[in-house]
Amino acid sequence: MKLLKTLLFAALILMMMPGCKSSKDTSDRSVKNVIDEAVTKFYAELKPEQLDTLRENYILQSLSGEDKDILATKFLSFETNVPVTVSLMRHIDQKVIPFWIAESGFKKTDMIVKNEEYTYEVWQKNFDSGKVGLGINGFDKHREVYFISVAPQKQTDSLKITNVFPTQYNQITMKVGAFTYHDWDSLILTEVPESLNGQVLFTTVRGRAREAHLVQAFRKTNTPSSAVPDQILQTWSGDPKTSVDIQWRTSTAVAEGVIKYWQPQTKDTLTKDARVYKMEDRLLQNDRYVHRFTAKVTGLQPGVLYQYKVGSKTGGWSGIATFKTEPASQEPFTFIWFGDTHYSPIWGDMAQKAFKRHPETAFFSIAGDLVSTGLHRNEWDELWKNSGNVFNYKPLMPVPGNHDSQDGLGAWMYQEMFSFPENGPAGLPREMTYSFTYGNALYLMIDATLPVPAQTAWIEEKLKNTTATWKFVMFHFPPYNFVEPYDEIMKEWGTLFDKYHVDMVMNGHMHYYLRTKPMFNKKAVSDPSKGTIYTMSISIPGKQDEWPEEDYAVVRYPDGPLYQHISINGNTLSYKCYDPEGKVKDELVIKK
Repeated sequence: MKLLKTLLFAALILMMMPGCKSSKDTSDRSVKNVIDEAVTKFYAELKPEQLDTLRENYILQSLSGEDKDILATKFLSFETNVPVTVSLMRHIDQKVIPFWIAESGFKKTDMIVKNEEYTYEVWQKNFDSGKVGLGINGFDKHREVYFISVAPQKQTDSLKITNVFPTQYNQITMKVGAFTYHDWDSLILTEVPESLNGQVLFTTVRGRAREAHLVQAFRKTNTPSSAVPDQILQTWSGDPKTSVDIQWRTSTAVAEGVIKYWQPQTKDTLTKDARVYKMEDRLLQNDRYVHRFTAKVTGLQPGVLYQYKVGSKTGGWSGIATFKTEPASQEPFTFIWFGDTHYSPIWGDMAQKAFKRHPETAFFSIAGDLVSTGLHRNEWDELWKNSGNVFNYKPLMPVPGNHDSQDGLGAWMYQEMFSFPENGPAGLPREMTYSFTYGNALYLMIDATLPVPAQTAWIEEKLKNTTATWKFVMFHFPPYNFVEPYDEIMKEWGTLFDKYHVDMVMNGHMHYYLRTKPMFNKKAVSDPSKGTIYTMSISIPGKQDEWPEEDYAVVRYPDGPLYQHISINGNTLSYKCYDPEGKVKDELVIKK
């Protein structure tokens, strides 16, 4: 009996050790659950200033044994059919080694792995066949997260890897030239030890550093939510002639929302209930949860001005604003677009001035990088604060940039912030790539951070089947610039822009202004009827350390802020680029 008790005790200790493999998990809780609960606990127990002093030792002392086991085994897991050796590549500049690596039996070797930017030390551990569970990258936000390779302990064994978690990251071959981070797939391995060459390489994303981020992680918003609606925003997900979508924010104390709308000088008030979404930013210590409402208003009359307000019985009400539907017949119209905004107050001031200068504009757009860190809601709060009430009155129809989809984790906060047409490519995230028509113009709004080839057929289908007079395409990465080539975009999409004669492509990303000559097959042509004009802009001050010649350029500026105003009147397009004070910096007229 004594021997049995000893064996049971030993087995229990082994199961509790971080990083150890067991036949079943200790619970159905995840890394997210543990960190969510830890954040809640810290908010309850610590003063705001103490949150900034959190360090690894304190965090570990605050966690239970089960918590630590989950953090040590459920960040990355898989199953093997034969005994394996797992090699873990850890960036040498990470100051604190994740707590579980040595405790779980990994041993540091003399091997190193390098890519074009970073050096990684190699830790190794042998595992029996079955489930392998590995832990978090640490409580810091060290972006160069570890990656692993796996090989059978016996070279004669045929290795099969199954039940990989997370499922979205591929396994490829460990070798020079392979990439490790999907959000930086041009960063390739340049040095791989011979003994690791040919092993199964588990790819990842740098954004996984955020999954357990607690050290110097907590933030505040300057504009926390309340019971009174704010951040009121217009978009379209349906026909601009007969519909409009209105979004807004409140605190979670407000459970329901409604829009009231009417035509001026009438007594008929219509209402539409809103869908509510509870948005969390767990590290936003003074506004962790908010409610975001979306009311999709349909059945409107074309070409009519409506007044509206949003609110609820239990909360407050907004002030009165207006929206206007697209006219039933084609009439002259204008729109305004911005390059990267990065939630800047300088952009916000320019946007408000542009709205006052061009009150007739039908809608606004942004060519990506609306904020700098897409999963930090305080930056979105700044974006809406700095733009004043512009988007209370005019729809905003942007595309996402790489900063809106941060470190490979996707752009779910961007998605929940807006309501766009769900008519994009099948199999890709909804509302990221979409199209709409206004007047006699087609707009293809493309998320260039998503796989390029997966969108090519959709782009061709839209361009091939449109009867629009004017064709505009907007996405973040500019095919023409002096910094970085986008050969895949040029090959996949540029050929379609040539084939179906897109009039203008609008981009951002490079933080300078550019308008090209009309381009066809990468060569300048004599006039816009024979090629596509590529434009790129910037809504904030920029700086170019180098300024080489670009023979395809007509007008360039190394600095911002600037905005573009486009007027469509039948077969005539008038394009003007303005600075914040209304000075015209570039202009062009195209007639068909």
